[in-house]
Amino acid sequence: MGSYKQLTGMQTSPNRPDRVKPVPDTPKGPSFPYRGTETHGVAPTGSIDYDQYYETQVWDDGPDEIPVLKPEEEPEPVPVRIVQGSARERLEWRATRLSVNGDGPALQLVGRHDKRRSLRIRVHGDTDPLYIGSDNNVRPYTGYLVPAGTELMPVYSTEEVYATAEPGTTVEVSVMYEYGVEL
Repeated sequence: MGSYKQLTGMQTSPNRPDRVKPVPDTPKGPSFPYRGTETHGVAPTGSIDYDQYYETQVWDDGPDEIPVLKPEEEPEPVPVRIVQGSARERLEWRATRLSVNGDGPALQLVGRHDKRRSLRIRVHGDTDPLYIGSDNNVRPYTGYLVPAGTELMPVYSTEEVYATAEPGTTVEVSVMYEYGVEL
């Protein structure tokens, strides 16, 4: 293989226009370093007093003074008190009794309540357990087992609670929850 050789007639094209030489911008008026020419409505001052912003520091290894920014003064901290709730809140409670059927969809025992403090679930009877979960897809093999005849220790959640039972059974359940009411 040989190399490409440009012939003499191929070096310039008669139809190609000459290149345009670039012209640098020369802004009219003041030109601010790193900002451009826009004054944003503030008239530029003639000179800047660097002593207002800088203090000079003499370095041991250099002959010149180098301007260094002055340290900013720290303001006194303001004491802040964070309040989690309202100034006055009353604690109330509700109780309800439900029948949870194992043949249908999961039953919602309580809904979401942001002010709920605690929740207690008691399973009545001596034979059939209860299964609880956080959504309506709870099944006996996915839910948390609450044995028959027992009470679940207080649950400190503000989210929904659903329940189901073994297929073919119905379980009687009592639910008691405490919640805050702002005055």
